[in-house]
Amino acid sequence: GQSSLQSPENVQVCAVNTNFTLSWNYTGNEPNVTFSAEFQWSELEEAGWQELLGCQAVAGTRCDISSAISEYYDAHYVRVRAQAGHSVSPWSGILEMVPDHVAQIGPPGLELQSTNGAIKVKVSPPEANQRKKMWINDLSFKYNLVFWENSSHAQLQSKNIFPVDTIEDLAPDTTYCFKVQANLPVEAKQGLFSPISCVKTTQKAVNDLLCATNVSVLALNMKFQLLWNNQGRQQGSYNVQYLTGYLKYLYDDYSDKWLSVPGCENISSTWCSFSSIITPTGFYYLRVQAREGHNTSCVSREVKVDPLKTSK
Repeated sequence: GQSSLQSPENVQVCAVNTNFTLSWNYTGNEPNVTFSAEFQWSELEEAGWQELLGCQAVAGTRCDISSAISEYYDAHYVRVRAQAGHSVSPWSGILEMVPDHVAQIGPPGLELQSTNGAIKVKVSPPEANQRKKMWINDLSFKYNLVFWENSSHAQLQSKNIFPVDTIEDLAPDTTYCFKVQANLPVEAKQGLFSPISCVKTTQKAVNDLLCATNVSVLALNMKFQLLWNNQGRQQGSYNVQYLTGYLKYLYDDYSDKWLSVPGCENISSTWCSFSSIITPTGFYYLRVQAREGHNTSCVSREVKVDPLKTSK
């Protein structure tokens, strides 16, 4: 029957991805008090209140209700009461909760590889390999990478990155630390950061004087040329390579997906037309590979070409 037991207060749900924890406050001090929760969906008003699985006769002031929640876009109503012996408290106030609204985006996975003075970054989505998913489309995430030199006067830097990306302009033989979060700008949601990982840069092995520098695009009336500087070198040859832009949004390593621009292979000039590969609807990345002899090569910085924006 009803009793002098107090009702639980401040009922809340905390959620990360599809992991839901229900919690509440209880100010009574009875021994052996337990708590039970009920819920109903707006759709199931007729069915009335149902026991909330994972949250019956629990001793603490929280419980895991993940297994009970399968409809992420519907309103759920939740209430909790206390029980001691044959006494039960009145029900708490009712919490209204839409899982998709309260859920936080969990931390993504982060792999780092130190290579030739730069750091290759590979991100996996927050719910990689999960059967149940809160975030349906992994391609809609935007990743924010925060990194800093592992020293006492560290300056934090942040950069929006692709799932597979390279961080350049780092000091050699220096340890840098990284963490990444997945954001959904459309829903104005910012995710939780991954654990911090640190890695040491190497010396740049490549002969930088070989590299093509100041790579730029000249575009007029959907005719496109790539221009670059040769740093005063006369011998050696260049290959212009392109990558279809959408490949960068995927989670696969695209390093073997670069293609040569027809007519821009093994050239000695410092410009080349790449109009032949352009379609108005796509966007592209271009880079210049410089070669000298058989075994020495260097790849320039990439430039992005969005034909409808770039062309005058």
